Amino acid sequence: MNSIVPIFILFILLVASITTTVVILHSSIHSLQLSYQGDIAKVNEHIQTVQSQQSNYVQQVKTLTKLVSESLNATDEYIHNITNAVSETQDVINQDMATVQDIQDNQSSLMAVQFAGMFTILVILVSGYHLSQHLRHMHSPVVQRKIMAVLWMTPIYSLSCWLSLVFESAEPYLAVIREFYESYCVYMFFFLP
Repeated sequence: MNSIVPIFILFILLVASITTTVVILHSSIHSLQLSYQGDIAKVNEHIQTVQSQQSNYVQQVKTLTKLVSESLNATDEYIHNITNAVSETQDVINQDMATVQDIQDNQSSLMAVQFAGMFTILVILVSGYHLSQHLRHMHSPVVQRKIMAVLWMTPIYSLSCWLSLVFESAEPYLAVIREFYESYCVYMFFFLP
């Protein structure tokens, strides 16, 4: 029996030591579980915070994207409207400038025709006066006829020039008449005594 007692005591000690180790391990595992559960709860809470921030950021990015898109569309439309307005204004200005240029050209040509007509009448009157004086006082008919032929040069030349301004299509034919009479006047100058 003696040998059974120490084995029994050893067995009890062994069981006690195993039980203590199990209890200690169990309490350590329990405290680690509690600690891990707290850490897991904190991590889950942090994940939820990050997810809510991420959803807020996604919502803000969508809002900003929508605002930028609307802004760009409005800017494109505004630029398109301005471009259309500028091109329409340029067209109107070009039309007005063409109209003003036509009016100015018409006024310039009308003014040139009026001045030419006025001086043509003046030349005809002065030349007519000189021709009438030669006809009234015909003292040397041979010379005075040649002088009168030369005096006819100014009314014929001025009248053909004025008619060339008025009737532009007839200018080549009137130029022939001018040139013909100019050569006739040169011919008369050669035969003056």
